Amino acid sequence: MITVYKFASAWGQPDLSPFVFKLETYLRMAGIEYKGVPGDPRKSPKKKLPYIEHDGRTLGDSAFIIEHLKSSFGDTLDAALTPRERALATAVQAMLEEQLYFVILYQRWQDDRGWEAYSPALRDYLASAGIPRPLRGLVLAAARRATLKALHGQGTGRHTPAEVDAIGKRIITAVADSMGDGPFFLGPQPASIDATVYPFLTGIMETPVPSNVKTHAESLPALRAYADRMKARYWSQAR
Repeated sequence: MITVYKFASAWGQPDLSPFVFKLETYLRMAGIEYKGVPGDPRKSPKKKLPYIEHDGRTLGDSAFIIEHLKSSFGDTLDAALTPRERALATAVQAMLEEQLYFVILYQRWQDDRGWEAYSPALRDYLASAGIPRPLRGLVLAAARRATLKALHGQGTGRHTPAEVDAIGKRIITAVADSMGDGPFFLGPQPASIDATVYPFLTGIMETPVPSNVKTHAESLPALRAYADRMKARYWSQAR
């Protein structure tokens, strides 16, 4: 049994983090049994969540974890992909994880409207982690300062809200335009890229964080239909 160390569920999603959500979706898609437990980033090899324990090993970073799972259990999702499909999946994954992720961070942590909607879920996570109530505000303030500093260093935090909206909308449009005829991202069969696309779209469309990027994503029927299909197929039953 694989143990996945994670944050906490929120807004009907399995986790606050799109990377935890991604890993759990991959495990479900690949039919690999696992259990999710609350994690402490300080104990992770990468000092981030998720991380896993499997066969006496502790592994961090969702991308490296999935490569380990493919080596251990076989690559049932991507074995039949063409070189072009692999290239497209690699490009889309990078676009979501290296660009859209920072749009999501900006909206949740830097935009005051987003922070007001997002911070209660973080308070719930701190409570579940056993952080005493008097300290939760201090922990959240420190975490927000650190995240804003990281966003500024990465570059997204230097942009105006309108500029971040433009980046996010451009990425969302590119995802919609790259989709095959369905029902999955690359066409009739599921692939591991679906485990990335679905959580990142859901992280935009199904959170209480208001944004023009969310409004734009919700205006594209293909994205809503895709997210609904993925949820029905892989998340309709608890495990």
